[in-house]
Amino acid sequence: MEQCETPPERARTLTEKDLMSSLELDSITLAYVFTYVEQRHDLTFENDDIDPMRYTTVGELLDTLVGRVAGPDAR
Repeated sequence: MEQCETPPERARTLTEKDLMSSLELDSITLAYVFTYVEQRHDLTFENDDIDPMRYTTVGELLDTLVGRVAGPDAR
């Protein structure tokens, strides 16, 4: 929410099925989100992960982020 500058009232209504376009993120903001997660969890994402065209829904983005944070053993 902070990295995306999504208003709290909007963030509370988002679901995994919402389209990425509903977040109104540009590619730079999405890169900030990935950088934040990388720094916070000592991770490195591939350039393909950061490509905004890769994600159709909010859930697809979350799957990528959560999957990396949880690590390969969590799958």
